[in-house]
Amino acid sequence: MSVLKQSQKVNTTLALAQYLGLSRWTVSRALNGHPGVKAETVDRVKEAMNQLGFSPNALARGLRGGKTGVVGVCFQTFGTPVFSKKLIALQKTLWGKRYRAIIELIEKDAEAERQVIRHFQSLKVEGIIFVGGPHDENLGFVEGLCKNSPLAIVAIDPVSKVNLPQINLDREYAMTLSIEKLFELGHRKIALFGIRDDIIYGTERVRALKSASKKLGLKWGTDVVAVSDDLFDGMNYEGGRRLASRFIEDKLDCTAILAINDQVAIGVMGCLQENGISIPNDVSVMGFDNLDVSSHLHPTLASIDQCINYTTTEAVGLLLGGMKGTGTNRQLKVQPMVIDGESVGPAPK
Repeated sequence: MSVLKQSQKVNTTLALAQYLGLSRWTVSRALNGHPGVKAETVDRVKEAMNQLGFSPNALARGLRGGKTGVVGVCFQTFGTPVFSKKLIALQKTLWGKRYRAIIELIEKDAEAERQVIRHFQSLKVEGIIFVGGPHDENLGFVEGLCKNSPLAIVAIDPVSKVNLPQINLDREYAMTLSIEKLFELGHRKIALFGIRDDIIYGTERVRALKSASKKLGLKWGTDVVAVSDDLFDGMNYEGGRRLASRFIEDKLDCTAILAINDQVAIGVMGCLQENGISIPNDVSVMGFDNLDVSSHLHPTLASIDQCINYTTTEAVGLLLGGMKGTGTNRQLKVQPMVIDGESVGPAPK
């Protein structure tokens, strides 16, 4: 190993190779984990990197036509806690496959999304994962990238219909499971809190509930009723409390409430209990998302689990297939699971 001069900096693979007295080819293979490099040589390279604070330039490697080991992740943010669960699971899955994620959060902004995509391209990412996207205005652009560029692209739960490899939560199946669960327990009057056509993923939920209601002999609008108001934003605890107040004021005779998510369900439970309504003895409440807090409530909250870890594993598998050129334009569906909780019980007699 050569002696480093005070003015000399090791900031390239070539400089590191010269410092170690090795060929650039050997150092490069050691850095990239290729076979054929002696273990002691790999240890020497790693030790020198630690001592010198050297980190290989992934962008430079990409510019030379090599692999950067980087994936761009573009999240449409919807302001719910389940979002962070998806973020953590996706990053953990990528790390497990020895990829690093560059994560960008956008708020339904088409121009911001285009800028993010261009930034990812400039960094020579090997693939892009969209969560919730891409935006309507960018569909043609992104589909063209997937078809005509070396980028592997996958969409998780895209809000819009898109011709990309993708994986979606089967929300129609989730709604069918939910209403059938309540029906089996004797509930014949069910209120929907925040579930409507004009919200994200709302159309498929409403379609499934209408279909399931008909099969069960429940009349839409009479036996299954939507509870909403002009101020309801569809997603949070306060929205749940507001709808519960409306439910009480209107003296609805429903024995079960199906909420759009766990946040709304938790707000509902708090308001009902404060007004002397017992859960589930008077009214059953069911949420959606299976947030961690749901199992710590009293009563514990029945919910729908999105199987997020499975979803991210499958999504990364699709992406890696695209990188290797073995992937197809597959569209996978994830079937969620009912999580039993104390908040749901038999309909009161």
